[in-house]
Amino acid sequence: MMQSETAEFRLGFREIRSRVRRTIFTKGVKPYFVLVLIIFIFSFVGILEFNASGLINNLDMKYGRGVVQKDDILSILDYVRNTPLVQSLPEFVREEIVVDVVWGILSTYSWLINLFAMNHAYMERNLGEVFVFIMLFMVLYKGVTSFFKKTLAVGLDRAVLENRFQRDVKIRRILAPFGNHKFLHVIGVMSIYVLVIALWWITVIGGIIKHYQYFCVPYILAENPDLSWKEARNLSKEMTYGYKWKMFLIDMSYLYLLVPGFIMPFTDLFIMLPIDYTVGAEVYSVLRQRPDIDRSKFIEPAFDGCAYVDRVKAGEKPEDIHPEYLMPDMHIRNSSFDAADEYRIIDYIAMFFIFCFIGWLWEVGLHLVQEQVFVNRGVMYGPWLPIYGAGGVFIIALLNKLKHHKLKLFISTMILCGILEYFTSFVIEFFSNRSYWDYHDMQLNLNGRVCLAGLIAFDIGGFLGIFIVGPLIKNLVHRLGDKKAKVICSILITLFVIDIICCNIFGPNIGEGIGKEYSERDICRETVCVSEQTKPVSGINW
Repeated sequence: MMQSETAEFRLGFREIRSRVRRTIFTKGVKPYFVLVLIIFIFSFVGILEFNASGLINNLDMKYGRGVVQKDDILSILDYVRNTPLVQSLPEFVREEIVVDVVWGILSTYSWLINLFAMNHAYMERNLGEVFVFIMLFMVLYKGVTSFFKKTLAVGLDRAVLENRFQRDVKIRRILAPFGNHKFLHVIGVMSIYVLVIALWWITVIGGIIKHYQYFCVPYILAENPDLSWKEARNLSKEMTYGYKWKMFLIDMSYLYLLVPGFIMPFTDLFIMLPIDYTVGAEVYSVLRQRPDIDRSKFIEPAFDGCAYVDRVKAGEKPEDIHPEYLMPDMHIRNSSFDAADEYRIIDYIAMFFIFCFIGWLWEVGLHLVQEQVFVNRGVMYGPWLPIYGAGGVFIIALLNKLKHHKLKLFISTMILCGILEYFTSFVIEFFSNRSYWDYHDMQLNLNGRVCLAGLIAFDIGGFLGIFIVGPLIKNLVHRLGDKKAKVICSILITLFVIDIICCNIFGPNIGEGIGKEYSERDICRETVCVSEQTKPVSGINW
C-alpha cells in the first residue's frame, strides 16, 4: 500500500464528513428537496426499510394488511411455543425473543392466516403446517423482494453519485443504469450480491467484513452496469482493501443520527437517509481515486473530478459547473423526459381501458387478499374501474405539456387527482346513496373522499403514466397498427356502452364488499346518536 495514499485517506476522514454536510445542506433548497424526494420515492414503494418507510407505508391505506382474528394468531403462537425445540430454550429466550419474533411474523403476514381461516377446521388440525407454510412464504418473499429492491437501489446510488458532482440532479437519473436492456443483467448481478452477503451474515463476523468488502458493488454497477458479478466484486475488494475498518468508523460516527428518527416522525427521511446515502457516495468516490487499483472498469470521466462543493469553494462559478456523463438517460422510443408527447385519440382510448383494467385488478386483488372473497369492486359490471381510466387519461392529456417543469407537474397532478376523486365520490353518493371508498380512518382526509396518502400514491402513478406508461402504450398501439388498434378499441367501447346501459336499467353494481350504502334510516340513526352524544347538560337550547 502506498504511504501517500494511506495518508491522503486518513486526512479524508474529516473531509468526508465536511463534504457530506456541504453537499446536502449548502447547495440550496431545491437540490436538498430533490434529494429528499428521490429518497421518499424509494421509501414509499418499500425499497428503503427505515423508520421513514414504515411511516410512509402506514399513510398508504392501499398497503393495509387487513383484519385477522387475534385468536388465530394466538393459536399458532401457542403451537410454536409448545414445540420441543422451543421448549428446550431458556424461558427468557422463549418468552421474550422467540414469541416476539413469531408474533411479528404472524401479524405481518396475517392475510395468509386469513386465507387458511377460510377453512377453519383445517387450520385447527394443521397449525404446524400453516406455520411452516407462512415461514416458507416469508423466506421466498423476502428473498425475491430483496433482489428486486437491491436492483432498484442501484438507480438511487446513481442519482446520489451525480448529486455529488453537480448542483441539481435530475430525478429521472434513477432509471439511467437500467437503459439499453440492462435491467435483467443488473438483477442477476445484484441477486448474487444479496445471496452472498446473506450467507456470510450467518457467521455474523463474516457478514460485517463482507458488507464493507463488497460495499462498492452497487455503486460500481451504477457507474458501469455492464460488469459481471465477478468483475464488480473483485474491483470492490481492491477498492476497500485496507480501509474496511475506517469505513466502519465513518458509519459509527453517524450513529447518533438514529436517535432523532425514533423520536420525531420523518426525521430520518429529511436528515438520516440523505446523510447515509451521501456518505456512501462520498466513500465510493474517494476510494475510486486510489492509484493502486485497476481503473479500466471505471467509465465516467466526470466521476474523476472534484465534488461540486469543492469546486465552488475553489472559486469556480456554480453556473459553469455542468458535468457530462457518458451514461445516457433511460430512453423510451418516440418520447422525451423534457418534451411533451404527441398522442392521438386512439392512444387515449387505449390508455383509458388499460388504466381501467389495471385499477380493477388492483382493487379486486386487494380485496381478495384482505377478505378472501372474489368481488367485482367496480361500480360497473365489467372488469374496469372508470375512475382509474379517466384519471390516467386526464392527467396525461392535461398535464403532459408540463413534463419540462417537474414541480408544477407534481403539484398539478395532486390537485387534479384530488378534484377528480372528490367530485366522482360526490356524484356517486349523490345519485346512488352509495360510497365506493371512504378515507375517514386516514390521516389528513377531506370528508372521507380524498386523503393525503391516496393523493401521493396517485401523484407517483401520474408521473409513471406521463413519463413511462403513456409512451409505452403509444408505442404498443403503433406496433399493433391502426387497423388492429381501431378494431380492438371499437369492441371495448361497444362493451363499455352496453355496460353503461345495463347500469341504467338494472342499477349500478352492488353487493357485499362493494362500497357502502346510505339510507334515510341510517342517516336518522346517526343523527340521533350524535344528538345524544352532544346533548348539553345545561338548560341552554343549542
